[in-house]
Amino acid sequence: MSLEKQNIRTLIPYTTQEIPYKIKLDANEGKNIYFPNGIDLSTLAFHLYPDNQSLRLRQKLSSYLEVPMSWIVEGNGSSELIELLIKTYVEPNEQILTFEPTFSMYKVYAQLYGVQYQSIPSNPDFSVDMKKIILASKNPSIKLIFLCSPNNPTGYVIPRSEILDLLSSTQAIVVVDEAYIEFSDLSESVLGDIKNYPNLAILRTFSKAFGLASIRLGYLVAQEGITASISKVKSPYHVNALTQAVGVMALSNIDIMKEFVSTVIDNRLRLQSELQILGITTYPANGNFIWIQSDIPNLYIQLIDKGILIRAYSAPWNGYYRITVGTNLENNALLQALKEIIYG
Repeated sequence: MSLEKQNIRTLIPYTTQEIPYKIKLDANEGKNIYFPNGIDLSTLAFHLYPDNQSLRLRQKLSSYLEVPMSWIVEGNGSSELIELLIKTYVEPNEQILTFEPTFSMYKVYAQLYGVQYQSIPSNPDFSVDMKKIILASKNPSIKLIFLCSPNNPTGYVIPRSEILDLLSSTQAIVVVDEAYIEFSDLSESVLGDIKNYPNLAILRTFSKAFGLASIRLGYLVAQEGITASISKVKSPYHVNALTQAVGVMALSNIDIMKEFVSTVIDNRLRLQSELQILGITTYPANGNFIWIQSDIPNLYIQLIDKGILIRAYSAPWNGYYRITVGTNLENNALLQALKEIIYG
C-alpha cells in the first residue's frame, strides 16, 4: 500500500541531464559576470539566522524597480514563489489557467497541491490567443492565471495591451512571469501597471540576466494585498544570508547586468541568422535562448555525441528544440557541429 497522497503518486520528479558535455546550451543559464574572481564573505555572520524579511535585498530591489518595498517578496528562485502563490490562493477544487507549451513548473506545483490545471494550446506559430484565455478565465473556479512572457520555451512576448485586457476581464490573480524580460522589449513589461491592478503579480529572477542561477534567488512584485498574503505562508528564514548578500552585491552594480544583456542580444541575432542559413526554422527570440524546429534525425543525440547539450522536447513538440545563446566561441562550436551533421 502506498502512503503517498493520491496526487503525488504519479508526480514525476524534476531531474536534470547528467550528461558529459563540453558546451552547455540547454538550461538558459547566464555567465559568471559578477564574480569571475571569487567573492569575499569574511563579514558574513554565518552563525546567525538570516534576515527573515530580507530587508537590505528588498530595499535594493525597491530602488531598482521603483516600487514600494512592501510590494516585494523574495524567494528561493521564482519557482518557490510559484509554489507559494498556489499554496496561498488555490483550493483543491479550484483551478489555475495557463497556455502551452510553457514553463513546466506551473503544472508540477498544480499537481503537487492537488489543484486542477487547465491550459490553452498556443497557435501554430506559438503566439498566444488571449481571447481564448479571457473566455476561459470567466470560470469562477479559476484562481490564478500564469502568463510567461517572454515565454519559456517559445520566446513569444504577450503584448502588454493584451495582458491589460485580461486583467480588466477577470477576478483571478494574473501572474506574469518575466524571468527573461531583461532580454526583451521592456516596454512590454507590466511592472508599471501594478499600481492600477490589485490582481496583478510579476515574477522575476536573478538566474538569467544576472547570471546567478546557483544562488536561487527570485522575487515577486504585487500590491500589498497579495504580498501580505504570501508572506503569511512562506517558511521562516527561507532565503539564506549568502543568497541575500550576493543579491545585494549584484543590485549595487546594475551596469554589469545591462552590458551582459546587450552582448547576449547581439549574439542571439547573429546565431539566429546563422541557424536560418542552415535551413533551421527559428521563431522570434526574446530571451537568452532561441526556439527552433528541425527535421534533422536525432539532432539532440548527434549534438550530444559532439559534446554539446541543447534542450529537446517530446510529443506533441517532437522536432522542436530550445538553444541557450552562448558566447561567440560556444555559438561558433554549435554552428560548426550543425554543419558537420547537415553536410557530413
